[in-house]
Amino acid sequence: MNPKPFLTLLLAISSLLPQAQDSLLKARDAVDIALRNNLRIQIARSEQDIARINNTWGNAGKWPLVTAGMANTEALSNLNQKLANGNEIIRNGVTNNILAANVSASWRIYSGMRVLATKERFEELERIGEVQMRQEVERLSFEVLSAYFDIIRLNLQVRAIEAIINLAQERERIADTRFNVGSAAKTDLLQARIDLNTQRVNLESIRRQVRVAKAVLNTLMKRPPEAPLAVADTAFSISPVDIAEFRSKAEKGNYQLLLAQRNRAVLLQDRRIVNAQRLPVLSLASVSSFNRNKASGGFFLTNQTLGPNIGVNLAIPIFNGNTVRTQLKVADERLRQQELQTELLRSEILRDLQVAYEEYRNAASNAEIERQNVELAMENNFISTERFRKLQSNSIELRQAQLSLIEAQDRYINAAFRAKIAATTLQFIAGDVQAD
Repeated sequence: MNPKPFLTLLLAISSLLPQAQDSLLKARDAVDIALRNNLRIQIARSEQDIARINNTWGNAGKWPLVTAGMANTEALSNLNQKLANGNEIIRNGVTNNILAANVSASWRIYSGMRVLATKERFEELERIGEVQMRQEVERLSFEVLSAYFDIIRLNLQVRAIEAIINLAQERERIADTRFNVGSAAKTDLLQARIDLNTQRVNLESIRRQVRVAKAVLNTLMKRPPEAPLAVADTAFSISPVDIAEFRSKAEKGNYQLLLAQRNRAVLLQDRRIVNAQRLPVLSLASVSSFNRNKASGGFFLTNQTLGPNIGVNLAIPIFNGNTVRTQLKVADERLRQQELQTELLRSEILRDLQVAYEEYRNAASNAEIERQNVELAMENNFISTERFRKLQSNSIELRQAQLSLIEAQDRYINAAFRAKIAATTLQFIAGDVQAD
């Protein structure tokens, strides 16, 4: 028996029966489904739409304010008038109707560039909405891929344990044969059965973890947790990583850093808005009005006016208790604080990149070593099984060989999984998560 074909079988046997029943889900498909259906993405998209809707010149105060009004008043009164010419008017139950209508317009022509600063502030808020939307897309993609890779890891462990169970069953058969022919003690058979049952328990535990992991991935894709799911990938591909490339991408594409830069731009526009309070305000006002007063008695039976008026108002701020100066100092301090926070964030991002890179290097190196260990353990297990079969060794030697194989497989799978997660983490920090 050659151990290398058995190793190939160990890494490929898993999903033939289960995956034949369900459609296979690729990593890219899982991400696409989640991006279409996930509620967090829909919320982020709604926030982006709100920022876009608010970004108008009218909202910034550029256009004039036009209002119209109308009032109609009816009055009943007793009239007693003495005129300068000596005439006297006395009448009870006099009716009086007052009709008034007007259209007024107010337009702030110049306000110290406040309107332009407000519009640019809305522009920055819209950009922040876009960045937050993309950030949520990256975060969800990372979570989906992590859940997807976790299912691959668990599937690999299921296959490894299934292969170990096959070996344990072979060991039990040999021990049973040796016991029946009287060449070995019953303790060898009992220990073989104990180890076989232990692996069966481990297999059920891993299968439960697989079901939980699938429920997590289904939830991220906004599917029922119990929905059938079978991943297409059956192993981890570990690609080379260039840390310098990720550092360069992070400087331009890390969404936390982009948000910090956009927040600084918003603070800069806030300062311009405050500074506009120190400058003159020139506004144009106009009113077109119609007034009519009708009475059944009195000096004027009808009094009516109709016509527009227009005026220019200039307001020059002289002194307001140094309030604007104080607000400007606060704005400057906030800008300085934001710059410090951005620099701190940049250093933390570079630190996180380095940590993820070191984790990747360590995991990738360990995965290669453990892959060799699995091959060695497979060969050692093969030899120990044949020696045990030919009565050249005892059950302790075979049991130790099988335990070494179990541990090597577990370390190899976990190291490959760690390397894949670390590589994806590097992509997430750089703002460029990709589903291979």
